[in-house]
Amino acid sequence: MMKDLAGKTAFVTGGASGIGLSMARAFGAAGMNVMLGDINEDDLATAVAELKERQIKAAGVRCDVAERKSVERAAEETVATYGKVHVVCNNAGVGAGGPIGTLKPGDWDWTIAVNLMGVVYGTEAFLPHIRAHGEGGHLVNTASMAGMISIPGMEPYTASKYAVVGMSEGWHAQLAPDSIGVS
Repeated sequence: MMKDLAGKTAFVTGGASGIGLSMARAFGAAGMNVMLGDINEDDLATAVAELKERQIKAAGVRCDVAERKSVERAAEETVATYGKVHVVCNNAGVGAGGPIGTLKPGDWDWTIAVNLMGVVYGTEAFLPHIRAHGEGGHLVNTASMAGMISIPGMEPYTASKYAVVGMSEGWHAQLAPDSIGVS
């Protein structure tokens, strides 16, 4: 488990706003370098500027978590910028919902691509970099209460978040011997 975060690096998807930006602020306040990944380039630039105003060493990269190659590029850019990465926050998320029979297949595809596969792609792209430096690290996979209880009318979102919780529990057991936490 990492105790001293100063000088270490965190990558956060969905980092230009909301929970992701709040995590980035907290990492920066702890002395970490922060790389934000987000699909919205304007919001990304604004968030990076805000972090820099707070004297946080921050950068941003456009990242569409639903696209494996985009996440792989973000991992490479993070390591090229900071040398190492220690914490990966697979945080980007979306939420399609509606009464049964009203959702289009694209609503399911989009929600699963971002909420579930985005976590898979983030983990697969960054884990080799965390393992390479041997200092340990942590994967933070944002779920929600929807990963614990069903929300009627939000089945695509709920299914994706249940899956994130299940994967995280399995990865936690697998990665603990490597001093890589998962939550």
